[in-house]
Amino acid sequence: MRKQVVIINILAGFLLLGVATMAVAVSPSFSTVMPRGILRGAETEVTLHGNNLADAVEVVFHDSGIEMVSITPVDAKSAKAVLRVAPECRVGVHGIRVRTTTGMSELKLISVGALTELQEKEPNNRAEEAPEIPLGSTINGVVTSEDVDYYAVTLKPGDRIAVEVEALRLGGPLFDPKIRLFGPEGHERVAEDDTQLFRQDAGFVYTSTETGKHLISISEAAYGGAGNDYYRLHIGQFPRPFAVTPMGGMPGSQVEVTWLGDESAGKQTVTIPENATGIIQLTAQTDGGIAPTTIPFRATPFGGVQEVEPNNSRDQATQGAIAGAFDGVIGEPSDTDFFKFDGKKGQLVEFRVWARALGSPLDSVLVVNKPDGARLGSDDDGAAVDSKVRVTLPEDGVYTLSVRDHLRRGGATFAYRVEATTVSPVLNITLLENRPVTSVIPSNNYTYLLANVTRRDFDGPIKVELLGLPAGVTATSPVIPAGQSKRPVIIHGAADAAVAGALVEVRGTLQKEGSTLAGGLDQEVRLVPGRNDTTFYGRQVDRLALAVSAPAPFSVELVPPSVPTVTNTYRMLTVKATRAEGFTGVIELRFPWLPGGMGGGTAKIPGDKTEVQIRLEVRNGTAIATHELFVAASSAGYLLCTAPVPVEVQAPWVNFTVAAAVTDQGKPVDVVVSLEQKAPYEGTFKAELLGLPNGVTTTPLEFSKDTTELKFPLAVAEDAPVGKFSALSINTVIEIPNGGVRHRSAAGELKVQKPLPTKLKAQAPPPAPKEKKPDAPERKTRFPTT
Repeated sequence: MRKQVVIINILAGFLLLGVATMAVAVSPSFSTVMPRGILRGAETEVTLHGNNLADAVEVVFHDSGIEMVSITPVDAKSAKAVLRVAPECRVGVHGIRVRTTTGMSELKLISVGALTELQEKEPNNRAEEAPEIPLGSTINGVVTSEDVDYYAVTLKPGDRIAVEVEALRLGGPLFDPKIRLFGPEGHERVAEDDTQLFRQDAGFVYTSTETGKHLISISEAAYGGAGNDYYRLHIGQFPRPFAVTPMGGMPGSQVEVTWLGDESAGKQTVTIPENATGIIQLTAQTDGGIAPTTIPFRATPFGGVQEVEPNNSRDQATQGAIAGAFDGVIGEPSDTDFFKFDGKKGQLVEFRVWARALGSPLDSVLVVNKPDGARLGSDDDGAAVDSKVRVTLPEDGVYTLSVRDHLRRGGATFAYRVEATTVSPVLNITLLENRPVTSVIPSNNYTYLLANVTRRDFDGPIKVELLGLPAGVTATSPVIPAGQSKRPVIIHGAADAAVAGALVEVRGTLQKEGSTLAGGLDQEVRLVPGRNDTTFYGRQVDRLALAVSAPAPFSVELVPPSVPTVTNTYRMLTVKATRAEGFTGVIELRFPWLPGGMGGGTAKIPGDKTEVQIRLEVRNGTAIATHELFVAASSAGYLLCTAPVPVEVQAPWVNFTVAAAVTDQGKPVDVVVSLEQKAPYEGTFKAELLGLPNGVTTTPLEFSKDTTELKFPLAVAEDAPVGKFSALSINTVIEIPNGGVRHRSAAGELKVQKPLPTKLKAQAPPPAPKEKKPDAPERKTRFPTT
């Protein structure tokens, strides 16, 4: 389905909150919406719960089909809104946010249904208290601790009933519901906990064999529950398939699909939207109604083939092609499906199974074989639980691929789709340090994003842009160099920028002549957290939710340094704060991003101050260039930053090399430092030798551009510590008209030893060895010697 941005402005006019009021205004916190679902084709009043909602002005929708009629803040913790749902709106969950004059909330979900909306009425915790529910109803309820909710329906033999619960899929909390069906005599007929398509939620289809009142119960699977374990229980005769085949089609085409898991659903012809791409949603619809929720489906730019049985061996393989898709169902245990395709030598092909990612229970194993039957490649879990393998075809010929379940399972809903494509580059963008995927920019201020690009099968510089910003808002468009992945995007709100909101496109483009490669934001928003900082359940978003807010109570400025900074040193940068009258909050400062080779400290501006210094390390390896740097500032719930300023980095003007020195306790020694002049400068300056241990002292020495060596005389106390001291360094500041340029040397070493004992010192040296006389030459004679 085409993704659209729907933002409803109901703010006809209001007074902006002045910063002089000093009520700490921060982004709203949005915890839930009640009821959890609304009826399509109707208007419904909902209550938005959370914090900082007293100035709520807008509901922002991530999907098309819903609009806001009105919104009325109740207090800081709630607001009421009237929502209008179009008759053709997609059923299932939709992403929504709340915007206030001071910010944008996190993402939450609301479900759109097509059945009659009912509210749970207590007591219904025992079978005899079960209210009669007409078929074609959706009940909005809650399971509290050890709670079981009962509902009654009247069936006769042959009546078909479909039941589905939305709980976890409503976006949290971690609620694992279980549903049961009991016959008129109280015997359990169906019990469902988890359904692969619905994650922790459950659903079933049942045909009655008895006449009378049947009970449907819902509880937490382990009979837990809490006050916020909400559910939507759908009961009716609607189609409820649990899979579909084929699992994909081409945009703009009509595809006949077969719904799986509910025989009454049969086949349906669906139209794939022209601009669809990736995973979209399909809705099963028959004369009996419409399914309460959707089934995921792939929209791809290539066609495909459906398996033709029998295809359980290589010689029965169904013919397909690359690039293309291969769809089928592992219909029974131990089933293996085979396909074949023509390949050319040297083709690099990626095979990707789509099964679990689309709600199928199949745990796929994929095998690709050469024309002679030898295995070319295989995979089990290369794409999470699904399979992915990349191979280079070694020869021309007919290749085969096969799909089976890892545990040799099978069944009516074990659908799969294998997409075989030649390798092509892919570009995606995520935002670091931004799980909600939101940004708030107060007027007359700055904030930032950290864009992170992921390149697959290519490299090159990527330009990142924000498209569709509200009036009065601008943003930098950094180019992320090849081989690098991160850069900040600085956002500025003009002084006259009106309070507004937008879902903003984050777009990246490859900066190479003739290239059209582009990509956008694709980021998961965590809705239900898992263990160890993982996401148990989330939702992908492709837009940044941005709000222009009323002025913040402070702003910060980074003072540009007046002189360059050389590598292997540091400098202190000044940050100034402008405070609104009465604002005394502590402002915390940090560098959220720095170029390679740089490091930064943190600082705080106390409530009674407006200025502080923050340390910047410029290490060896930092690029010799002018870098644009900024400092992030947070206080009173705002995340702001300074405007970027230029910081020039140069190579050192003079290199100091500290030679190693060795001495005894109590014995003076000289440390020799050689100077290599690299750039001209004028004047005489003092060099300090730092890093000496306790008990070892020296004095600064003067140098100029003509100096080549310095000798620092060290006074070494008799009780100076013994050992190697490897942090000796030269520190100096070369003054120029606009300020001082600090220089720092690499580390040198001083070794301090204990002196030899006095007795050993007094011993006379051993006598020198006597000089050995050369041997006499051998006498040559015929006569014997005596």
